[in-house]
Formats: sequence, C-alpha cells, structure tokens
Amino acid sequence: MILLLDIGNTRIKWAQLMDGSLTPQQAILHRGVAADTWTKQLFRERFRPARLLVASVAGGDMAATVRAEAKKAWNIVPEFASSTGLAGGVTNAYAEPSTLGVDRWLAVIAGRDCTGGAACAIDAGTAMTIDVVSADGLHVGGMILPGVQMMVDALLQRTSDIADNSRRSRARARAEPRPGNVFASNTGQAILNGALLAVAAAADRAVSEATKTLKTAPRVLLTGGDAERLVRMMQTKPEIVPDLVLRGLAVLARKAVVKSR
Repeated sequence: MILLLDIGNTRIKWAQLMDGSLTPQQAILHRGVAADTWTKQLFRERFRPARLLVASVAGGDMAATVRAEAKKAWNIVPEFASSTGLAGGVTNAYAEPSTLGVDRWLAVIAGRDCTGGAACAIDAGTAMTIDVVSADGLHVGGMILPGVQMMVDALLQRTSDIADNSRRSRARARAEPRPGNVFASNTGQAILNGALLAVAAAADRAVSEATKTLKTAPRVLLTGGDAERLVRMMQTKPEIVPDLVLRGLAVLARKAVVKSR
C-alpha cells in the first residue's frame, strides 16, 4: 500500500493507493492546530504503508515534521513530489519548471489523466489556482488569485467601518448566499457574496479564455475546500473532483517518478 498526502495551506488530505486504485479521500485541519494533534490522527501504526508520497505547499517546517513522524511511525522516508519539465504525459509551460507550485502541477497531470484531453483544473482553496492543459498534453499556463476566505478576511481587516463591526460581519460572512440572490441585505453577507462571485467570475472567464486558446472547450475539473459553494455561483458547470491533487500523485506513483529528498 502507498499512502498519498496532499498538504495544503489549511488542510492535509490523504488516501491510500491499493492495487492501483485510490481509497476515498480523508482530510484534517493543520492550520492553527497543534502538530501533535493532527500527527496522532495521520501517522497511525495501522496504516503501515510501503511508501509515502507527499505533495506539500506548507513549507520546510511541515516537511521536517512529516519526515520525523514517518520515520518514527513506519521507519520509511517520505518521497516529496516536485514540478518537473515533463511527467504523466504533460509538458510544463514554465521556463523553470520547478517554480510551478507542485499542487498545480499535480492537478494538471490529474486533469489530463482523468479526461484524456483538454482540461481546466481549478483548485478553490486558501488561494484559487487555475491551470489549463491541451489535448496533446501541453500545459498552457495558469493563474493564481486570492481564495474566498482570503478576500473576506482582507475586507474585514483593512476597511475601517467594516472592522468596527468585525464580530458581526465575520459571523454573517460565514453564511451561505441565498440561491439566486447575490445582493445581500447585511454587510457580512454582502462581503461573502462579493468574494464568491468574484472568484466564480474569474473561473468562468478563465474557462472562456481557455476555450479560445485551445479552440475547443476543455473539461473543467473543480477541487478544493470551496468547490461546493463555488460551483453554485459559476455559470460554467464543472465536475467536482475532491481528490484531484491526490489523483495526480497517484499517476506519478504508478510511474515510480517520485523520489525522496
């Protein structure tokens, strides 16, 4: 069994690759959580993986913790994925491939693998990333913008009148917009609606531009913590794939191209 980890800015997602198939994704918060809390849940003896493959955008301290815990729990060295010039049938658009975020790279690889053609991979997390791959496996490029909560937090923290009522606004900014109505009657809801609509509009525009560039409509795959509420605001109707990054890791695992470092 191979254990796959997708470590984002807020959550850790994981699944097991068994006989070539992925088990359902599971997740735990790590941001703002003591390390000994999430490590006890994740590094459990009963897993006993033969390999541990990791995609992380959470920095060096997180990588060091994963190495130490994997050694202690299972006596294995984790293999960290990195962005390369070519992998999984996809050619990286970046002149310096290693500078492309590994989560974006794996989402593109998974998109190509899942669709067998042109794909637009949208990851709606702490930040939202959008990347496009052509039918022949060329990574066209992508974009990064603040995620929904990041936009909400920026408004709550950096505007005086809203900050004066931040407790009330924060509570309402966690609510869901009413279906079919983007115009709110309170400040907190107006902030959330605006952030959701801004992110959804950017995603829709990206799909439109991708269609022009590729001269064909790509399949749109949506992942990330905000996927469920974002899809309700988009005019494009994407397919929600919660474990998209893990699927990309699985492609590399099957081809044995991830190395320890």
